[in-house]
Amino acid sequence: MESTKPVKEKKPLVSGSQLVIIIISVAVSLAVFLLRPLGMSYQQSGILAATLMVIIWWSTGAVPRTWASVALVAVYVLFSGAPMRSVFTFPLSTNFVLIIVSFLFSQGISNSGLVDKLLGPVLIRFGKSPLRLMGIMLLLSFAMCFIIPQPFSRIILIGLIFANFFKKLELTEAQRSVWMLALFIISVIVNMSMIRGDIILNNALLSMAGVAVSEGTWLQYLFVPTMAYLLLALGLYWLMNRKTIASTVLAKPQPPAEKITLSGREKGYLVLILLAVVVWALEALHGIPGLYVVIAATLLMFPFGLLKLPDLKSVNLPLLVFLTAAFAIGGTLNSCGVAEVLFSAFAKIFPENFSPLYVLLIMATTILLHMLLGSNITTMSVVVPGMMTVGAGVVPEMMLVFLVLIAVCGHFLLPFHHVILLLGEGNGYYSTKQLVRFGLPLTVLVLACVFLLYMPWWNLMGI
Repeated sequence: MESTKPVKEKKPLVSGSQLVIIIISVAVSLAVFLLRPLGMSYQQSGILAATLMVIIWWSTGAVPRTWASVALVAVYVLFSGAPMRSVFTFPLSTNFVLIIVSFLFSQGISNSGLVDKLLGPVLIRFGKSPLRLMGIMLLLSFAMCFIIPQPFSRIILIGLIFANFFKKLELTEAQRSVWMLALFIISVIVNMSMIRGDIILNNALLSMAGVAVSEGTWLQYLFVPTMAYLLLALGLYWLMNRKTIASTVLAKPQPPAEKITLSGREKGYLVLILLAVVVWALEALHGIPGLYVVIAATLLMFPFGLLKLPDLKSVNLPLLVFLTAAFAIGGTLNSCGVAEVLFSAFAKIFPENFSPLYVLLIMATTILLHMLLGSNITTMSVVVPGMMTVGAGVVPEMMLVFLVLIAVCGHFLLPFHHVILLLGEGNGYYSTKQLVRFGLPLTVLVLACVFLLYMPWWNLMGI
């Protein structure tokens, strides 16, 4: 008797569209290698060709990001002639340790269950009008930066809290998506306002630029204008979605709130977390580096029972591999002379003297590259070394770094233009169409805010 068991079809390793992109990327890279643009040597054109090919793979997803990252690092090690310290800038930095420990620390907080238990009743009690709910979103996004350092874990946890809240209110799908997108937009912009807001992107920017900026200096130059930009962005968002927001009924009758009670174990968790947060927040007073604080708090989570060996899986290894490759681009291109050749030609489009036009060109160039490359880190790895070369002696380096930050992190159009937005879209909280609809006018707003908010504030601060 013949078996009727269905035969599973093997899924091809590469789809048709992915194969087309791979062929195109190889063809483009081969042309760059053979033509040796701008008088490059074969070594330089080869390194540029490999970099372009991998950036195309990163941007399109034609090749898995981890594989592409490993391939790029291998090419740099074998053929660039760059010092190993330049290629492995990220693993050899303190940021590498900070990010790993932050993943674990954030997982420990999530395991405690305290966030949802303590904040859930607050939403029910105070989020009774659209304006107040928006205010809670803003305050919570800001406060949680001091509690959960890892930005991805933080927004996932906050997103779950609000998703459960909206589910209890029985909002329509349209209403939920509008409010959830507002939450993720708030998170993206709040994370720009202080270094700890996004320890991955903000520290990556400073490392790539080779600039040392303290948390206090960052706050001095970015907090006020970024908060103003956030309020204007929310005002624009409210105006564009005013009908849906106005139709949201938040003050539904609620059963009497139960008194929040914590067990002895939970109180111990709370003390540990609050102690770590307070010590970390007061780094400027006691001088103990935040890295040491997070390491100590994370190690203590194991005997407290907040972390166990299986939680080591919370460390995102593919992300660390990708960051290693992305960080390697700038140093390697500089070491083998590719950056100097490229941006000596690129610099010709910029005026000789600093002017509003110069600022506009920086923003427009960075935004355009970000729209094409997608990834924040990838865009930074390409833009920062070049802009630091082009703008040297013309634009104050701190201003240059902050302009790149605003263009790359404060502006977006599609979900893949910011990892946090990608997480929200991936969880089905909102659609790509909603993001594009808001991202188009946001482009005009971010450019206007650079000249009307950031530049005047920096002038006042003495940059």
